[in-house]
Amino acid sequence: MKKEKVLVTIQLSGGNDYLNCIVPWENPLYRDFRKHIKITDEEIIPLDNKLGLNPGMNAIKDFYNEGNLAIIHGIGYPEPNRSHFRSMDIWHTAEPTKVGTKGWLGQAIKDIDPNAENVVTAVNFSEALPRALVNQGVPVASVGDINNYGLFTSIEDESKKNEALNTFRRFYTPSMGSDYVMDYLGKTGLDAVKGAEIISKAPDLYNSNVEYPNTSIGKQLKGIAQVHFA
Repeated sequence: MKKEKVLVTIQLSGGNDYLNCIVPWENPLYRDFRKHIKITDEEIIPLDNKLGLNPGMNAIKDFYNEGNLAIIHGIGYPEPNRSHFRSMDIWHTAEPTKVGTKGWLGQAIKDIDPNAENVVTAVNFSEALPRALVNQGVPVASVGDINNYGLFTSIEDESKKNEALNTFRRFYTPSMGSDYVMDYLGKTGLDAVKGAEIISKAPDLYNSNVEYPNTSIGKQLKGIAQVHFA
């Protein structure tokens, strides 16, 4: 059965020297102003007669040749803020003129699933939730290690684990006279149970011949495939 398309967003936090990543190799100003740090003509992987790739991006070139990669230049906003912290805030919320409270991805998820009927509409592969995914009423499962993901994973006896899960569910089930905060906490807890039940099954259901590198991003990309294709 063909799976629906998904959006995979990879957040690479940190500095990126764009001009040595997507190299304007035919522009003489590149050589004039980067005499000591430029990528040489012999090293550049040409894309066309104006731009080329850093030599460490050879695998990316294959995607480009297949028509599966687009490079978008000059992304930004008017009068960019020079503060690192404010710039990161803008990056996550897409609000350059005010301090935003909703992440841009969180808003997109809200549009896709306004009633939060699917607790795994969004899955975050890191232990910390990026601000881009934050939005009130939007459940997001944060997965550190998918092979050990879930609640009470250290309990080996299934009957005892089920007993603990049932206790957890009862603890977070809304009760008479609850207020907004308790309702919010209750829904968050129950969503965590539902998400864990779905995601924890993914590794056993996934079958592929693809070899992923034993790196942090390699494991995360494998986790994405496991959740999507399982």
